[in-house]
Amino acid sequence: MAWQLGKADAFARIAADDERGTSPGDALRELMNEYGPCLILIDEWVAYARQLHDVTELPGGNFETHFSFAQALTESAKLARNALLVISLPASDTATSPHASGDDEEVGGERGRAALSRLRNVIGRVESSWAPASTEEGFEIVRRRLFEPLIERDQFVARDTVAREFFDFYRTQRAEFPPECVDAEYETRLKAAYPIHPEVFDRLYTDWSTLVKFQRTRGVLRLMAAVIHSLWERGDRNPLILPANIPIDDPRVSDELTRYLSDSWKPIIAKDVDGPNALPLRIDGDVPNLGKFAATRRVARTIYLGSAPTAGASNRGLEDRRVKLGCVMPGESPAVFGDALRRLTSAATYLYTDGPRYWYDTQPTVTKLADDRAEQLKRDRTRFTMNWSCGCGGISSSVASLVASTHFQALVVTSRTIPRRSWLCLGLNVPTARTLAAAH
Repeated sequence: MAWQLGKADAFARIAADDERGTSPGDALRELMNEYGPCLILIDEWVAYARQLHDVTELPGGNFETHFSFAQALTESAKLARNALLVISLPASDTATSPHASGDDEEVGGERGRAALSRLRNVIGRVESSWAPASTEEGFEIVRRRLFEPLIERDQFVARDTVAREFFDFYRTQRAEFPPECVDAEYETRLKAAYPIHPEVFDRLYTDWSTLVKFQRTRGVLRLMAAVIHSLWERGDRNPLILPANIPIDDPRVSDELTRYLSDSWKPIIAKDVDGPNALPLRIDGDVPNLGKFAATRRVARTIYLGSAPTAGASNRGLEDRRVKLGCVMPGESPAVFGDALRRLTSAATYLYTDGPRYWYDTQPTVTKLADDRAEQLKRDRTRFTMNWSCGCGGISSSVASLVASTHFQALVVTSRTIPRRSWLCLGLNVPTARTLAAAH
């Protein structure tokens, strides 16, 4: 750090401390003042500190002396005239956190938690915390990173026209959509998120950000980059990117949507959400009124995006009005998508419903299990009595033996007792209670 600030001259002033692995104390503040202004960025500090142990011969000092340096660094940055110290730390760190077990993967077990706790104690004395990007800030981050800026007047007019069309549609159909969609502020959100619908960001920043491995900014950028590239390759001309437009059938997109979930979600997507053999595609193919809009497929995509990351939560799933918000565009009938939702719910294996809420889960629904079990029971309860008969004159009189069971009766004959005929008959008779009792 001293070398980056002032090369050899600056390093010479703390060389002795560097050699002994001790904290340089106030010398850091002097270097910041003399060679400032300076910006110090520290990332993955926990990952470094957790590797230290209680051996004094380490070149960088041991676990204890490292946090003495951390305190000296933060105090020096606070007192220096033109210095800014920016440090990133994992969010959840306490044993009582609902995500503590998951954070162990990022923090690094017991030693990582100890390092994080010590760093928080040191930094907390002088910190000015910065929260992660909000949903509204995410609009601008994604737009700047993935789209060219709007500079022409026609571009702004197109954006405002699309926002106005969607907002007017939500107001005229207010009973079909969530209540916040009719507030004037929602039109502002539509403009800010353009050309992505705000509902996409709401689901990513509200639902997917609860997953420990999902990084709010980086995760959203990775996913939306794959989505935008796939839609661009397909020549998509929709006015906004809604949850229903996310091409989950594209392996690049589905990989981003399953990398933070268990592997059991992949066959669920292929069966009940999106793919060449998925149920929604078959329903759309069987019902022309739905297939014209790919309504069932759009409904399934919307529910997956809004429910997969919260499948284990107490208040899981999406309300039917929010499902329609993620599907329906101006000029389309919400009733069509309501019909698609009902058909999908009655036929899907992994789609659950509770009142107005819908969600996908990794376990088959009880209704589907009951239907499968009933079908299996019908097959198991079918029993036959098999009578072999040769020719049209009935059963041969030289039957060798009769074998009885609770499931069937078989007349066993040998090849020598079968008369030579040009054809062979097989007679099947369903046994009655009397014939079964007689057999026993």
